[in-house]
Amino acid sequence: MGWGNHWSKKSKFNAKKTVYRGVEFDSTTERDRYLHLCYQIHTGEITDLRRQVRFEIIPQISKLVPKQLKTKVRYDKRVVESAAHYTADFVYVENGKFIIEDVKSEATQDVRDFSLRRKLMVQKIYEHNAKGRSQWMFREVIKMKDKSIKIINR
Repeated sequence: MGWGNHWSKKSKFNAKKTVYRGVEFDSTTERDRYLHLCYQIHTGEITDLRRQVRFEIIPQISKLVPKQLKTKVRYDKRVVESAAHYTADFVYVENGKFIIEDVKSEATQDVRDFSLRRKLMVQKIYEHNAKGRSQWMFREVIKMKDKSIKIINR
């Protein structure tokens, strides 16, 4: 029995981290989606593919705290709450739209805090689009139990 296998942690949902050409993925589903997106780059359907792009969905909250010095008061900034972030599996441009994509299995799509982070990200996208900037879209790619893929655009 090898030590590496003995001490490795398994995911709660049996997702297996995998490496493809030196790139680590959280699951084989994410890797397979990456390969599909690479094919779409090759055919010209999408451009500017990036992985693990981080977005701030709730800004940091801080306050000014007075500190008395000898001759004056200085105000120092203190963090009350840290910022919250959402990390997209992939981002790319498709038909002039900036796509923010998350890959999930059917078992993991509604667990943990993903649904709340997704809602906050979609809210950020709607606010961005309302300002008349380039159009953003959130896309969920869900691998179903029967191995088919379900795509939801929000």
